[in-house]
Amino acid sequence: MIANSRKNNFNIIRFVAAMMVILGHMCHLMGVNVNLFLSQAVSTIGVKIFFLISGYLIAKSYLNDSNILRYGIKRFFRIIPGLIGVVLFSVFIVGPIFTRLPLKEYFFHVTTRNYLKNIALYIQYFLPGVFENNIYPNAVNGSLWTLPVEVSMYILLPIVFCVFSKFDRAKISFVIALILEGISITLGVVKPDAYYVIYATDIVSALSIAPYFFLGASFISEDVRKKLNLQLAVGVLCIAEMLGTNATMTEILVFITLPYFVFSFAFAELPKFEKCFSKNDFSYGLYLYGFVVQQMLTPTLTKINLGLNIQFIICAMVTLVFAILSWFIIEKPAQKFAKKLLANMSKG
Repeated sequence: MIANSRKNNFNIIRFVAAMMVILGHMCHLMGVNVNLFLSQAVSTIGVKIFFLISGYLIAKSYLNDSNILRYGIKRFFRIIPGLIGVVLFSVFIVGPIFTRLPLKEYFFHVTTRNYLKNIALYIQYFLPGVFENNIYPNAVNGSLWTLPVEVSMYILLPIVFCVFSKFDRAKISFVIALILEGISITLGVVKPDAYYVIYATDIVSALSIAPYFFLGASFISEDVRKKLNLQLAVGVLCIAEMLGTNATMTEILVFITLPYFVFSFAFAELPKFEKCFSKNDFSYGLYLYGFVVQQMLTPTLTKINLGLNIQFIICAMVTLVFAILSWFIIEKPAQKFAKKLLANMSKG
């Protein structure tokens, strides 16, 4: 049985996905073995969960209102204000505190100016003299690379839906997901070291997560959702956890089992977590600030010999504070402004 699609567990799933990303990054930033789930890095699974949910919700949003201008405004005010906040925080607060350079040299350095390109989704990872002696050196915010991919999916989805408007949107979404997944797996087998960059984004990495957006969109079909069963999903997930043998087989298993579990849990009958974060969604802020907060804290926490789990808990709690501030100071006001703007457009 599944719940009414308006009553769901999406908010708690996004929160958990954000924590998975933070945990996975914690391993990299501490230089320890990465925690795996379904034989993939836990952070990778977290990102794929984000894309699954995003694909479903964005597809539903577009089908409810296919006006491209209104669609674009909604997407812009969901992604960009929070991104601007974390970029400015990194440049004007984190950088001056952690750089080894004199402040004048730091602020006039070309790398500092380049970092502001992140606002335009031209991803830059470094600030001059910042985090140079960390275990994972130099990178300020390794989470941002997925945002251009996400926005690309926002652009691609209405194009696909318009071009194939005479076909079932859920089925078309599934076909697109299969095509993208096929390309990704083929590249992984034929050219495992391939590296193609467009607009500062690695296309091979983008293809590893893009299929999950359209896979999520395929769940807009009520017929598909009727086949969801949480008990079956848990069983299938447990089996998949034991079967991963190589990268290709693992990815195929994740592609099949992860969405079924995510949406089975999201639409579970009597969703117990429906009200969690229903008014305040901190998951995007957690995703945006997690990496930079970890880079700020990890050197000190490592020096006092704190282990992975304790460092993760501390970093997650500090990141949650930043996520809450981001939500109430930036994201929520931006979304309220977008709603007013859309309301005025409707009146006009």
